[in-house]
Amino acid sequence: MKKLIFISSFITTTLFAQDAFISGDELLCTNAGNAEISISFNGTAPFTFVYSVNGINKSAITTNLNPYVISTKEGGNYALTSFSDAIGVGTVSGGGLVTILEAPTSIISTITDTIHAVDPNLQFTSSSSGNIIEQSWNFGDNTLSQIINNPIHTFPLNSAGLGIASTYQVSLIVTDANSCTDTTFKNIFVVNDYWIYIPNSFSPDNDNLNDKFCIEFSGIRENTFSFFVINRQGEIIFETTDANLLKCSQNMGWDGKDTKGIKCIPTTYIYEMYFQEWNGWKNTKQGSINLVR
Repeated sequence: MKKLIFISSFITTTLFAQDAFISGDELLCTNAGNAEISISFNGTAPFTFVYSVNGINKSAITTNLNPYVISTKEGGNYALTSFSDAIGVGTVSGGGLVTILEAPTSIISTITDTIHAVDPNLQFTSSSSGNIIEQSWNFGDNTLSQIINNPIHTFPLNSAGLGIASTYQVSLIVTDANSCTDTTFKNIFVVNDYWIYIPNSFSPDNDNLNDKFCIEFSGIRENTFSFFVINRQGEIIFETTDANLLKCSQNMGWDGKDTKGIKCIPTTYIYEMYFQEWNGWKNTKQGSINLVR
């Protein structure tokens, strides 16, 4: 007689603990991209979790990614409040922090954005805001960038020593004590146009209205300038080689007195003016000035 022998087989399944861990400590400048908070999982995908920022829960997220990265601009403390995977509920741990830093603001200031080829120099000033520790200037003319405060820059010159007419894009990068940066741009125009304004009368009677004979000009070589006022007898009663001493915009001009400081009589005088334009062309101008008191 045969015996039947039954063999029992037991399969043991080991279930690993499911858990999720959140981490990250980011400093984010307000004008930068996003901060990243990472969540890593121990378990079987898909993973479902809820995280909070400063104690306020966000909507549940389900993902197969491991780790999962939260890309954010929101500052605060990040924590996990719940987690589960394909098998069941797991535990959570860790913490993340995003600190928002106010970025500086880069601002370029100049008295003009158009300069002339005869004198292609310009003062640049940083009117930027923030706790700035470094200013980096690039003048858009293939010269090296300069780390300097409020530079005076000369734009490229040709073989004749005159500025090369062009548009130059100047940039300023400012960096603050938190290493946050900001960049701004300003176009500077170097032009070679020439013009001159010469009035025909003035009234030096101290009424603060048209009291001086003055001129306005652009695009002349000031070192070639000379100006003469001549009376009816052919005598030079006033002269200067400094064009700026006659410039209206600088509140300058001839006050109607001769070289001895004596007031000239009201009449018509002749002027002669000599100068070169920026490109070397020589000019001679003559005309009359009516002095009215």
